[in-house]
Amino acid sequence: MTKYHPYSKPDQVEALKFALLRRVAAYCMWLHAGLIGVFWHLEVNILALVNVGSVLMWYAGIKLIDASKPSIALRVFCLEVAIHATLVCAYLGMSLGFQYYLWTVSCLMLLDYQLRLRNAVIYSVVLITLFAVLELLFGDVAYQYRYQQLIPYVHFANVLICGIPMIYTISHIRKMTVQQRDKLEELAAHDPLTQMFNRRYARELITHAKENCISTHSPLCLVMADIDHFKKINDTFGHDKGDQILKSVAETIKAHIHPADIAVRWGGEEFLIVLAPCSSGEAMQRMEKLRRAVETTSFENDILKVTMSFGVANWDPSQTFEVVIQHADAALYDSKHSGRNRVTAAPILRVSEGVS
Repeated sequence: MTKYHPYSKPDQVEALKFALLRRVAAYCMWLHAGLIGVFWHLEVNILALVNVGSVLMWYAGIKLIDASKPSIALRVFCLEVAIHATLVCAYLGMSLGFQYYLWTVSCLMLLDYQLRLRNAVIYSVVLITLFAVLELLFGDVAYQYRYQQLIPYVHFANVLICGIPMIYTISHIRKMTVQQRDKLEELAAHDPLTQMFNRRYARELITHAKENCISTHSPLCLVMADIDHFKKINDTFGHDKGDQILKSVAETIKAHIHPADIAVRWGGEEFLIVLAPCSSGEAMQRMEKLRRAVETTSFENDILKVTMSFGVANWDPSQTFEVVIQHADAALYDSKHSGRNRVTAAPILRVSEGVS
């Protein structure tokens, strides 16, 4: 089974990552274009010609990125840096710091997700090994051209220049990764239609709410709510209209709860609301206001009226969640059986009834 469907869109993080790589490539291409003049002025003509080739390789890499071949482009860039660093160190020595560019591309190679991790690591290790080999081969090569007094400043500049693209790229990828992680966490916690908490994530929140109410000796109530005649609405007006109603009801519920409350799409047209802290009397009043708010919302030019039924249960600390939700369900059933569009309280339970 393939990871992605043939018609799926490219991964957003990957697309943004290679857009960043394109910017870095353009930066490096113009940098090498400037080096042509620098080496020509120093009368190191062979290196001036090498930088002409470097400009062409960076330009070719940019075109590969534009052709949706970023993995090949990244390998072209690594090859260019390896060749350029080797030749510059061979002619000018190590004191100018051109060898540090190998560190930058060795890190960027690890960002090529189209390569197996093992292969990416091998390529990166080869580049770092080349860095060490250059020191062995050309460590004794002395710079013999004009402006020798500027060598420390050129070295300093090269360290900055080779570090900036790496910092720029990795910092943006970090930002994108965090955003992607937050988005995934949001999707994992919420129902995609109503944007209420989903059932799985809500169980953790409900456990924390109960623990908090126990520690603060605060009352806690659980409410089961259901849209009346929802199947008939779907059959008459269609599922698209049913989805609109679910979203509208969810927005109404969220507008009538407090920040500490927990609103959950429990399944279908059924909702769970945990009111914490909240007494039974206050819960009945608040759910009655919510019931009236839903009832007064109109759809389809006032042709369609939506109502909800509610079951409210007080949650004694000694009771399990499963026991309390059963009693809230029973109260909801009483609301339905009594004509719908009403709020019903479950009877106050004896402590022994809810002990697990």
